[in-house]
Amino acid sequence: MAEPLLVCDLAQQFCVWKRIQSAVTLLVSQERLAFMQQLEAVPVYRSRATRSLGCYVSVAGQPRCIRLQFKQEYSCLQETFLHEVAHLCDHLQNFSSLSYRGAHRRGWQQWATALEIPVKRSGVSEAIDALYKERLKAVAVCQGCGEIVYRLRRLPANKRFYHRSCGHRLTPL
Repeated sequence: MAEPLLVCDLAQQFCVWKRIQSAVTLLVSQERLAFMQQLEAVPVYRSRATRSLGCYVSVAGQPRCIRLQFKQEYSCLQETFLHEVAHLCDHLQNFSSLSYRGAHRRGWQQWATALEIPVKRSGVSEAIDALYKERLKAVAVCQGCGEIVYRLRRLPANKRFYHRSCGHRLTPL
């Protein structure tokens, strides 16, 4: 696995480091230096996910990493990165040493506004949608209507599955 980038390195590549610093200056009143040191040291890993553009990961109350799907469009990637940084900042400010439970609530919304990104839960990337569709495989056929079911993973062999549309049993391929 390749060496991860740090939040500060990727923010400088995306030319958003000053925007992050401004948001921290605006929203953090005490111990800004310690906050910034924690923030800039979080690693950013490449994600292989095709249904999410990025995610913030914390373990045992501590920031672990940010995962980003780098195959999305550049403007979308920049916004996704800042979205995940908003989660990181919200965790550091409002849930320090606690499990992060603030996803898309008031604290996160304040950070999103300060980082000048849309206050929305998820984004859309045509490149990632195409990647998802490319990875789909035929996994079953309906015994009733003959429709082929596509998924990323096979159906478990020890269970019975039924087609939502017509109610007939699916036969694994």
